[in-house]
Amino acid sequence: WFNIGNIYKEKEDYDSEIESYKKALLIKPDHVQSYNNMGHALKAKGDLTAAIEQFTEALNIKPDFAEAHFNLGIALHETGDLDGSIKSYQQACKIKPDYIKAHFNMGNALKDCGDLDAAIKSYEKAIEIKPEYTEAFINMGNALSEKGKLDAAIESYQKALKISPLYAEAYLNIGNELRKKGELDAAIRNYQKALKIEP
Repeated sequence: WFNIGNIYKEKEDYDSEIESYKKALLIKPDHVQSYNNMGHALKAKGDLTAAIEQFTEALNIKPDFAEAHFNLGIALHETGDLDGSIKSYQQACKIKPDYIKAHFNMGNALKDCGDLDAAIKSYEKAIEIKPEYTEAFINMGNALSEKGKLDAAIESYQKALKISPLYAEAYLNIGNELRKKGELDAAIRNYQKALKIEP
């Protein structure tokens, strides 16, 4: 039933997916991946409360299940529980130190909490693990911008562009930082570059 659930997952038939995992759990009640995947399907349907219950159940059975901590972090973030989200991401990273997406998402949650220094450290850790992580450079640039470190923000966006030269958001963000610095002509040039990519 678990494998059938995974096929329904690929088809984005979440109701059939959930039913398949429930049947898998009737046969093997401690199958943590079924709880985790059911939580993922429930989250996709918009039922965050039920999703959180499934991720929590998976973690009750297997507390060192990094993926369930990660998925719980996403669901908690979406409910607005930033502290719970950060703790879940921290657990995922403690279990699996090279969990890139957990470091990245923890940076996003920390940024949303206003803890910009910690957010930047999380993005830096994600980049240390995966140096070509465009989105981490973008989000780190955004955090640096919020701190008022405009030059450092521009540098972060430029690093994103070295990896992904057609990333319009990076040019847009550089334009915004240059505008704040009063470098209007340079800002316009970057806005125009962004428009060439995404009119």
